[in-house]
Amino acid sequence: MRSTVPTDETTRLPSRLWRFGILVFLLSRLLVLLGLGVVAVARTQEDARNGLPRLSTLHHIREALVSWDGFWYLEIASSGYPSHIPENVTYFMLEARAAFFPGFPMIVRMVDVILPWGHPESALIVNFFLGATAVLAVGALAYRLHGEQVAALSMTIFSMFPGSFALSMAYSESLMITFSALALLFLIDNRWLLAGLAGAVATMTRPNALALGLACLIAAWTQRHNIRSAFGALFSAVCTGAGFIIAQLFIAGTAKEAGAWFRVQREAWSEGFSFGIDTVRLIGEWIVSPLGSPTRALTVGSTLFIAAGLWAVARSRLHPIVSAYSIGIVSLTLLASTTTPRPRFALTAVGLFIAISVTWLNARSLSPERRRSLELVASGISGALLVTVTAIYGLLGAIP
Repeated sequence: MRSTVPTDETTRLPSRLWRFGILVFLLSRLLVLLGLGVVAVARTQEDARNGLPRLSTLHHIREALVSWDGFWYLEIASSGYPSHIPENVTYFMLEARAAFFPGFPMIVRMVDVILPWGHPESALIVNFFLGATAVLAVGALAYRLHGEQVAALSMTIFSMFPGSFALSMAYSESLMITFSALALLFLIDNRWLLAGLAGAVATMTRPNALALGLACLIAAWTQRHNIRSAFGALFSAVCTGAGFIIAQLFIAGTAKEAGAWFRVQREAWSEGFSFGIDTVRLIGEWIVSPLGSPTRALTVGSTLFIAAGLWAVARSRLHPIVSAYSIGIVSLTLLASTTTPRPRFALTAVGLFIAISVTWLNARSLSPERRRSLELVASGISGALLVTVTAIYGLLGAIP
């Protein structure tokens, strides 16, 4: 593929890159399905040992894909938000669903009106298509910044990254990544209204999309010599923040309680900021007992990827708007007290994948033959890790 960088007038993703992005996404979904197949076989055997009725492979695969946060999103899609939240709410209560944002379950609910199979199936179908749009949006952003080779490699790394299993689950990452990448693309092209609208959808989907606000502020700073453009970027920031506020008002209005989301986050899920202490604690616990917890092991792996990605961001001199967003995502992930770094959270920092691609393609010391060999080895390892991580979440109870 040609490595030319597009001009402002030709930023549309070429059809060959669309086809490549779809192909690599489908290949990665086959690997996720392979990991889920391992889960289904193990659960079938476990049911047989316990004398339980034999359930279909598809049943076990579906149950794995709608587990954990997927349960809560489906509860919102089917029942809406609670009209009352008791004091000292816990995650054993259905009212704890008020901790999840409305963007994704609202789409699932609308699609379920059309499709005849039910909310779980509708959620998985929605996320299959949103996963593909997330890959293409990342590719479009990379193509706008660095051309075809970087776009192709960014889509490949993003699709094959072990945390990309979340693109197939009943989770909100696919929707957030799609609109976050589009918002960044619009900010780079000074399309302030579209950037604000895309940012609002993202922040109505997940709270960490607020990192787009930092990107908007950086955009305003880069445009400081053009008053109209600077105010346009600030308008984008206001629209982006409005998405978060709308989600808060929607949840609070239904529950008839101001700040309901914050209380449920605090009481039911113990969410807050430890300013990196919990992340350091998890890493220390893993060092003491590397095989003691798959969740800790995956957290360490995700932290190492983030560190490598930040190094690549600095080395590649990634566009300041995309850098700001990615650093904002990473900061929220590292500083959180409960969620901490996990593969699916690293997946939302799309700039890391672009920066890694740029750094790799700019490595001058590698011959074409050695580069190709290393790329094949890395692809094989990534594919194996994607299968393994998917199976770990289904079999070992690791927290996605």
